Amino acid sequence: MGIMDKFSAVEIKTDNRISEADRAFCQRQQDAFDKSGPALQRIADVMMSAQSEQRGILAASQEFYNSYITTDSFCCNEDAVYKAMTERNKTFIFAIVGYFAKSYKVELDKREIMEHLIPAAPQEPKLPWGGYRNMTDDEIDTFKKELNDHKAKVCEYEKCLRSLPLRYEQVVDEIFVQLGGFSFQEQSMNEFLDRTWKCCLSSWNGDKETFEIKNDVLRLPNGCHCDENKWMTYPEPRYELTDDSKTLLDALAYFECGRMDEGRLWFPDLCGYSKTTENFFEIHNMGKIKSIKLFKNGRVDIKFRNATYLQEFAEQYMRRRVS
Repeated sequence: MGIMDKFSAVEIKTDNRISEADRAFCQRQQDAFDKSGPALQRIADVMMSAQSEQRGILAASQEFYNSYITTDSFCCNEDAVYKAMTERNKTFIFAIVGYFAKSYKVELDKREIMEHLIPAAPQEPKLPWGGYRNMTDDEIDTFKKELNDHKAKVCEYEKCLRSLPLRYEQVVDEIFVQLGGFSFQEQSMNEFLDRTWKCCLSSWNGDKETFEIKNDVLRLPNGCHCDENKWMTYPEPRYELTDDSKTLLDALAYFECGRMDEGRLWFPDLCGYSKTTENFFEIHNMGKIKSIKLFKNGRVDIKFRNATYLQEFAEQYMRRRVS
């Protein structure tokens, strides 16, 4: 099967696995992708025509000539345009995969999808060990013929890449393969729970829990860093949560409002890039979390409104392992 044959065999169907908003985004990308190829080809044709005209005018009376149309810039270099025509395949795939990864907060391997949808280049023949000196005349002739055949294949391959008929439905199919049969929402939740579960266990200590529960207080013994360098411009202690603690703040936000990755919105002073000199935060805008306290020894105490909320949070988000 040739490079183009597998694309012509693709049957395009309406995909009910994605929303109308998703489909609208994909269709916009498809339209832009489809129109970019012919537009770039027209540019390349104009360049080649202009350069041919220059040769016709100047080469007739001079052995060496300088064209008035330089090929050093993109605007006068058809090779650069051809490169743009092939690069748009990757741009198209990355745009669609990136959209779904960001919209549904799932991890997707763009490179793997690109490898599946963009044909690999022909393999160049390899000289045997020792090179020509260890080859007979017939073997050298055969190898040179293979090289010429390879050049022809590369030329055809590059030509095909410039007009590869990619479809967004193919990209979406690859995405669902990576989701392993789950919907976007299901996979997003699985990855979310996996992150929270991993940050609550010590892998080097037999998966022992790294937190303690004291009535209505969730205690993280190593939940923050405290910088007490008194020679600094700011002599008072400065606190910063660990990455695992910030992951738990995302989980707390989801526990409160049912939306993912919103810890930075509910706890802006604790999720920023800069350290804080405050070590006690009264949470007034949440119905399940009461306060968060940071200690110089690295401990973090998260106080819930009652012990029931804490037990519910621990079982649903800290001890729940995705199978």
